[in-house]
Order: sequence, then C-alpha cells, then structure tokens
Amino acid sequence: MTGIKGLIVAVLCLWVAGGCQQGVASRMAIAGAEPDFLLIVLSVLCLFGNRRTGTILGFFTGLIQGALAGVNLATYIVTRTIAGFCIGVLNTLEFETNPIVAFIVTAGTTIVAQLMLMFSAPPSAIPPFLLATIGSALYNGALAMPLHMLVAKLLDPPNR
Repeated sequence: MTGIKGLIVAVLCLWVAGGCQQGVASRMAIAGAEPDFLLIVLSVLCLFGNRRTGTILGFFTGLIQGALAGVNLATYIVTRTIAGFCIGVLNTLEFETNPIVAFIVTAGTTIVAQLMLMFSAPPSAIPPFLLATIGSALYNGALAMPLHMLVAKLLDPPNR
C-alpha cells in the first residue's frame, strides 16, 4: 500500500469508519458486542502495508477513535499504534492474504488492542468488558472479510 492510491484508500476508509463508528456501531450491537469499525479498517489496511504503514495507520486510527470517544487520546493512540505495528511485523512473514487471514488478524488485533486499552485505562467492570471484547473480535473479523475483498480489488488489481 504505497503511493497516492494507497493514501486515498486509507483516508477514505478511515473517514467512513469514523462516521460509522459514531453513528452506526451502537445500533449494530449483538448481545452487547459492538463492531469497532476503526479497528477493522486498521487491520485490513495494515495487511497491505509494512511496519511503517501500520504504525502511521495505527496512530491516525487512535487519534480518530480517541477524538470520537472524547477521552484521553494517548491511550487510544498508543494501543492502536502498537497494534498497527504488530500487523506490519506480521507482514514480514510474506504470506498470501485472503479473507480468512483478514478474519483471524482482525479478531486477534481486536483482542490485543482492547486488552492493552484495558490495562492502560481500566474499565469499571472487567468481566463484562472481556466478554464484550471477545464478541467484538468475532464481529470485527466477520466484517473484515468483505472489506478485505474490496480493498484487495482497489489496491492489488489482477494482472491482465
């Protein structure tokens, strides 16, 4: 994910994810598990980049998410930046990404990022937070699959 095309896709995806996170996420809750559109976009876009791309995307994802939540930006920025960096490191393994990999990476990223957030800004009740995190991880993974197919079409068109 390099060049102006990658930048446009990243900005557009983050903008739409921020809007969906603010307006739609709470209405899509299933049994207390809400989708985290910004983490979904971070996970999927980082699959097409490297460590630097993941770190930059993680920073801006944390900035947007912290601004939308209206809380301390530092906790969101640090946790999302580390999550983006970790996905970038994962890309050094040079495996072929597909929707199943997007599901696994997004679910894992959601769990890791939310656990880091839990330790840096503890919630009032930890067991419900952990249950909601597991539900959100599965929900995010399911939503990441169609996004991965769309982004793959935009960033890596087949050679003809």
